[in-house]
Amino acid sequence: MDISIFQKAEALVEAFPYIQKYRGKTFVIKVGGGILKLPEPRHNILHDIAFLSSVGIKAIVVCGAGPAITEEIEKRGKKVKFIEGLRVTDAEILNIVVDVLGSARDSIAKTLNEQFNVKSVVLRPEDNFLIAEKIHWQKGLEIIDLGFVGQVVEVKTGVIMDALEKGVVVLAPLGISSDGQKYNINGDSVSSSVAQALNAEKLIFMTGVRGVMRNIDNPDTLISVITVSQAANLINEGVVTGGMIPKVRGAISSLKGGVKKVHIISGNMPHSLILEVFTEHGVGTEIVLG
Repeated sequence: MDISIFQKAEALVEAFPYIQKYRGKTFVIKVGGGILKLPEPRHNILHDIAFLSSVGIKAIVVCGAGPAITEEIEKRGKKVKFIEGLRVTDAEILNIVVDVLGSARDSIAKTLNEQFNVKSVVLRPEDNFLIAEKIHWQKGLEIIDLGFVGQVVEVKTGVIMDALEKGVVVLAPLGISSDGQKYNINGDSVSSSVAQALNAEKLIFMTGVRGVMRNIDNPDTLISVITVSQAANLINEGVVTGGMIPKVRGAISSLKGGVKKVHIISGNMPHSLILEVFTEHGVGTEIVLG
Protein backbone atom coordinates (compact mmCIF):
# COMPACT_ATOMS: atom_id res chain seq x y z
CA MET A 1 0.00 0.00 0.00
CA ASP A 2 1.20 3.53 -0.79
CA ILE A 3 3.12 4.91 2.22
CA SER A 4 1.71 8.39 1.51
CA ILE A 5 -1.72 7.17 2.59
CA PHE A 6 -0.38 6.43 6.08
CA GLN A 7 1.44 9.78 6.17
CA LYS A 8 -1.84 11.56 5.42
CA ALA A 9 -3.52 9.66 8.24
CA GLU A 10 -0.68 10.57 10.62
CA ALA A 11 -1.05 14.24 9.69
CA LEU A 12 -4.75 14.13 10.56
CA VAL A 13 -4.03 12.38 13.85
CA GLU A 14 -1.43 15.05 14.71
CA ALA A 15 -3.94 17.80 13.95
CA PHE A 16 -6.75 16.23 16.02
CA PRO A 17 -5.82 17.58 19.52
CA TYR A 18 -5.25 21.06 18.08
CA ILE A 19 -8.66 21.00 16.40
CA GLN A 20 -10.21 20.05 19.75
CA LYS A 21 -8.25 22.75 21.58
CA TYR A 22 -9.10 25.61 19.22
CA ARG A 23 -12.71 24.81 18.32
CA GLY A 24 -14.81 27.84 19.24
CA LYS A 25 -11.76 30.07 19.79
CA THR A 26 -11.11 33.33 17.93
CA PHE A 27 -8.16 33.87 15.58
CA VAL A 28 -7.30 37.25 14.04
CA ILE A 29 -5.35 36.84 10.80
CA LYS A 30 -3.67 39.81 9.13
CA VAL A 31 -2.80 39.10 5.49
CA GLY A 32 -0.36 41.53 3.90
CA GLY A 33 -1.16 43.20 0.60
CA GLY A 34 2.02 41.92 -1.03
CA ILE A 35 0.96 38.31 -0.42
CA LEU A 36 -2.60 38.92 -1.58
CA LYS A 37 -1.30 40.09 -4.98
CA LEU A 38 0.24 36.64 -5.64
CA PRO A 39 -2.41 34.21 -6.96
CA GLU A 40 -1.02 30.94 -5.58
CA PRO A 41 -0.18 32.15 -2.04
CA ARG A 42 -3.51 33.98 -1.91
CA HIS A 43 -5.36 30.79 -2.85
CA ASN A 44 -3.47 28.71 -0.28
CA ILE A 45 -4.01 31.21 2.54
CA LEU A 46 -7.76 31.50 1.89
CA HIS A 47 -7.98 27.71 1.60
CA ASP A 48 -6.36 27.43 5.04
CA ILE A 49 -8.70 30.05 6.50
CA ALA A 50 -11.67 28.12 5.09
CA PHE A 51 -10.28 25.02 6.81
CA LEU A 52 -10.03 26.86 10.14
CA SER A 53 -13.66 27.92 9.84
CA SER A 54 -14.79 24.43 8.88
CA VAL A 55 -13.30 22.91 12.06
CA GLY A 56 -15.06 25.47 14.27
CA ILE A 57 -12.48 28.23 14.67
CA LYS A 58 -13.85 31.78 14.56
CA ALA A 59 -11.67 33.62 12.06
CA ILE A 60 -11.32 37.36 11.50
CA VAL A 61 -9.34 38.36 8.40
CA VAL A 62 -7.74 41.80 8.22
CA CYS A 63 -6.59 42.49 4.67
CA GLY A 64 -3.78 44.73 3.51
CA ALA A 65 -3.37 46.28 0.06
CA GLY A 66 -0.28 48.50 0.33
CA PRO A 67 1.35 47.68 -3.04
CA ALA A 68 -1.95 47.96 -4.91
CA ILE A 69 -2.67 51.32 -3.24
CA THR A 70 0.77 52.64 -4.19
CA GLU A 71 0.27 51.42 -7.75
CA GLU A 72 -3.10 53.16 -8.06
CA ILE A 73 -1.79 56.41 -6.56
CA GLU A 74 1.09 56.51 -9.04
CA LYS A 75 -1.24 55.61 -11.89
CA ARG A 76 -3.23 58.75 -11.11
CA GLY A 77 -0.09 60.89 -11.15
CA LYS A 78 0.06 61.43 -7.41
CA LYS A 79 3.16 61.20 -5.26
CA VAL A 80 3.53 58.47 -2.66
CA LYS A 81 4.91 59.68 0.66
CA PHE A 82 5.53 57.84 3.92
CA ILE A 83 6.56 59.28 7.28
CA GLU A 84 7.75 56.81 9.92
CA GLY A 85 6.08 54.02 7.94
CA LEU A 86 2.70 55.77 7.74
CA ARG A 87 1.25 56.76 4.37
CA VAL A 88 0.52 60.48 4.12
CA THR A 89 -3.14 60.51 3.12
CA ASP A 90 -4.86 63.57 1.68
CA ALA A 91 -8.53 63.53 0.63
CA GLU A 92 -7.84 62.16 -2.86
CA ILE A 93 -5.51 59.45 -1.59
CA LEU A 94 -8.03 58.52 1.11
CA ASN A 95 -10.58 57.82 -1.63
CA ILE A 96 -8.05 55.57 -3.37
CA VAL A 97 -7.23 53.77 -0.11
CA VAL A 98 -10.91 53.19 0.65
CA ASP A 99 -11.59 51.90 -2.89
CA VAL A 100 -8.57 49.59 -3.13
CA LEU A 101 -8.91 48.18 0.39
CA GLY A 102 -12.64 47.72 -0.13
CA SER A 103 -12.02 45.80 -3.34
CA ALA A 104 -9.42 43.56 -1.66
CA ARG A 105 -11.74 42.90 1.29
CA ASP A 106 -14.76 42.09 -0.87
CA SER A 107 -12.69 39.83 -3.13
CA ILE A 108 -11.55 37.76 -0.14
CA ALA A 109 -15.11 37.36 1.07
CA LYS A 110 -16.28 36.38 -2.41
CA THR A 111 -13.55 33.75 -2.76
CA LEU A 112 -14.37 32.21 0.62
CA ASN A 113 -18.07 32.13 -0.23
CA GLU A 114 -17.93 30.93 -3.83
CA GLN A 115 -14.71 28.95 -4.16
CA PHE A 116 -14.47 27.33 -0.73
CA ASN A 117 -18.17 27.29 0.19
CA VAL A 118 -17.47 28.99 3.53
CA LYS A 119 -19.81 31.73 4.69
CA SER A 120 -18.09 35.09 5.13
CA VAL A 121 -19.29 38.45 6.40
CA VAL A 122 -17.84 41.81 5.31
CA LEU A 123 -17.58 44.62 7.85
CA ARG A 124 -17.35 48.13 6.40
CA PRO A 125 -16.36 51.38 8.13
CA GLU A 126 -20.01 52.43 8.05
CA ASP A 127 -20.81 49.48 10.33
CA ASN A 128 -19.08 51.45 13.11
CA PHE A 129 -17.10 48.48 14.37
CA LEU A 130 -13.84 50.46 14.53
CA ILE A 131 -13.91 53.95 16.00
CA ALA A 132 -10.90 56.07 15.05
CA GLU A 133 -9.43 59.49 15.53
CA LYS A 134 -6.83 61.46 13.62
CA ILE A 135 -3.18 60.84 14.51
CA HIS A 136 -1.42 63.99 15.65
CA TRP A 137 2.20 63.24 14.81
CA GLN A 138 4.93 65.19 16.52
CA LYS A 139 8.63 64.82 15.77
CA GLY A 140 10.65 66.91 18.17
CA LEU A 141 9.13 70.37 18.13
CA GLU A 142 7.65 69.85 14.68
CA ILE A 143 3.99 68.84 14.27
CA ILE A 144 3.51 66.79 11.10
CA ASP A 145 0.12 66.54 9.41
CA LEU A 146 -0.32 63.04 7.98
CA GLY A 147 -3.77 63.87 6.64
CA PHE A 148 -6.52 61.29 7.09
CA VAL A 149 -4.38 58.81 9.00
CA GLY A 150 -6.00 57.52 12.15
CA GLN A 151 -5.57 55.35 15.19
CA VAL A 152 -8.04 53.04 16.88
CA VAL A 153 -9.78 54.47 19.93
CA GLU A 154 -12.49 51.82 20.33
CA VAL A 155 -13.35 48.40 18.94
CA LYS A 156 -17.08 47.67 18.98
CA THR A 157 -16.81 44.03 19.99
CA GLY A 158 -20.55 43.44 19.85
CA VAL A 159 -20.67 44.23 16.14
CA ILE A 160 -17.78 41.88 15.39
CA MET A 161 -19.07 39.07 17.61
CA ASP A 162 -22.50 39.23 15.96
CA ALA A 163 -20.83 38.96 12.54
CA LEU A 164 -18.65 36.03 13.71
CA GLU A 165 -21.79 34.04 14.48
CA LYS A 166 -22.55 34.15 10.74
CA GLY A 167 -19.13 33.15 9.38
CA VAL A 168 -15.59 34.33 8.70
CA VAL A 169 -15.38 38.09 9.26
CA VAL A 170 -13.42 40.04 6.64
CA LEU A 171 -12.44 43.66 7.25
CA ALA A 172 -10.03 46.30 6.01
CA PRO A 173 -7.95 48.60 8.24
CA LEU A 174 -10.28 51.55 7.91
CA GLY A 175 -11.88 53.32 10.83
CA ILE A 176 -14.51 55.99 11.19
CA SER A 177 -14.74 58.82 13.69
CA SER A 178 -17.74 59.71 15.83
CA ASP A 179 -18.62 62.42 13.29
CA GLY A 180 -18.42 60.07 10.29
CA GLN A 181 -14.92 60.82 8.95
CA LYS A 182 -13.09 57.79 7.56
CA TYR A 183 -9.43 57.21 8.39
CA ASN A 184 -6.64 55.09 6.94
CA ILE A 185 -5.09 53.02 9.78
CA ASN A 186 -2.01 50.81 9.90
CA GLY A 187 -3.19 47.23 9.33
CA ASP A 188 -0.91 45.68 11.94
CA SER A 189 -2.23 48.14 14.53
CA VAL A 190 -5.85 47.35 13.62
CA SER A 191 -5.19 43.61 13.87
CA SER A 192 -3.61 44.03 17.29
CA SER A 193 -6.47 46.23 18.55
CA VAL A 194 -9.15 43.79 17.36
CA ALA A 195 -7.30 40.78 18.80
CA GLN A 196 -6.98 42.46 22.20
CA ALA A 197 -10.59 43.63 22.29
CA LEU A 198 -11.86 40.13 21.54
CA ASN A 199 -9.33 38.41 23.82
CA ALA A 200 -8.33 36.31 20.82
CA GLU A 201 -6.61 32.96 21.16
CA LYS A 202 -4.18 33.85 18.37
CA LEU A 203 -3.07 36.82 16.30
CA ILE A 204 -1.37 35.68 13.10
CA PHE A 205 0.57 37.91 10.72
CA MET A 206 0.88 36.45 7.20
CA THR A 207 3.89 38.12 5.56
CA GLY A 208 6.39 37.70 2.74
CA VAL A 209 9.13 36.37 5.04
CA ARG A 210 9.34 33.28 7.23
CA GLY A 211 9.18 35.17 10.50
CA VAL A 212 11.64 36.97 12.76
CA MET A 213 15.20 36.25 11.62
CA ARG A 214 18.53 37.34 13.08
CA ASN A 215 19.73 37.82 9.52
CA ILE A 216 17.01 38.73 7.03
CA ASP A 217 19.12 37.29 4.20
CA ASN A 218 19.57 33.91 5.88
CA PRO A 219 16.39 31.84 6.43
CA ASP A 220 18.37 29.49 8.69
CA THR A 221 18.48 32.27 11.32
CA LEU A 222 14.71 32.05 11.88
CA ILE A 223 13.79 32.36 15.58
CA SER A 224 11.05 29.82 16.27
CA VAL A 225 9.91 31.06 19.68
CA ILE A 226 10.60 34.37 21.47
CA THR A 227 9.19 36.07 24.54
CA VAL A 228 7.90 39.63 24.76
CA SER A 229 11.07 40.83 26.49
CA GLN A 230 13.28 39.13 23.91
CA ALA A 231 11.21 40.65 21.10
CA ALA A 232 11.61 44.15 22.56
CA ASN A 233 15.37 43.61 22.80
CA LEU A 234 15.53 42.53 19.14
CA ILE A 235 13.94 45.85 18.14
CA ASN A 236 16.33 47.82 20.33
CA GLU A 237 19.31 45.91 18.95
CA GLY A 238 18.30 46.62 15.35
CA VAL A 239 17.74 42.94 14.54
CA VAL A 240 14.06 43.61 13.84
CA THR A 241 13.79 46.37 11.22
CA GLY A 242 11.49 47.88 8.59
CA GLY A 243 8.01 46.46 8.20
CA MET A 244 8.67 43.80 10.83
CA ILE A 245 8.81 46.45 13.59
CA PRO A 246 5.03 47.24 13.67
CA LYS A 247 4.27 43.51 13.62
CA VAL A 248 6.54 42.77 16.57
CA ARG A 249 5.29 45.83 18.45
CA GLY A 250 1.73 44.75 17.70
CA ALA A 251 2.60 41.30 19.02
CA ILE A 252 4.00 42.73 22.25
CA SER A 253 0.97 44.95 22.93
CA SER A 254 -1.42 42.13 21.99
CA LEU A 255 0.14 39.65 24.38
CA LYS A 256 0.17 42.21 27.17
CA GLY A 257 -3.48 42.92 26.33
CA GLY A 258 -4.65 39.33 26.77
CA VAL A 259 -4.02 37.58 23.41
CA LYS A 260 -2.68 34.08 24.10
CA LYS A 261 -0.10 33.76 21.29
CA VAL A 262 1.10 35.69 18.26
CA HIS A 263 2.56 34.12 15.14
CA ILE A 264 4.49 35.67 12.25
CA ILE A 265 4.66 33.34 9.26
CA SER A 266 5.28 33.40 5.53
CA GLY A 267 2.33 33.32 3.18
CA ASN A 268 4.65 32.12 0.42
CA MET A 269 4.99 28.66 1.98
CA PRO A 270 2.10 26.42 0.89
CA HIS A 271 -0.42 25.95 3.69
CA SER A 272 1.86 27.58 6.26
CA LEU A 273 -1.17 28.60 8.33
CA ILE A 274 -2.27 24.98 8.71
CA LEU A 275 1.27 23.87 9.54
CA GLU A 276 1.73 26.60 12.16
CA VAL A 277 -1.59 25.97 13.91
CA PHE A 278 -2.03 22.20 13.66
CA THR A 279 1.47 20.74 13.96
CA GLU A 280 3.84 20.44 16.89
CA HIS A 281 6.77 22.39 15.47
CA GLY A 282 5.20 25.09 13.28
CA VAL A 283 6.96 26.95 10.48
CA GLY A 284 7.33 30.59 11.57
CA THR A 285 7.97 32.66 14.68
CA GLU A 286 5.77 32.25 17.74
CA ILE A 287 5.80 35.12 20.24
CA VAL A 288 4.64 34.42 23.78
CA LEU A 289 4.26 36.50 26.93
CA GLY A 290 7.06 34.61 28.64
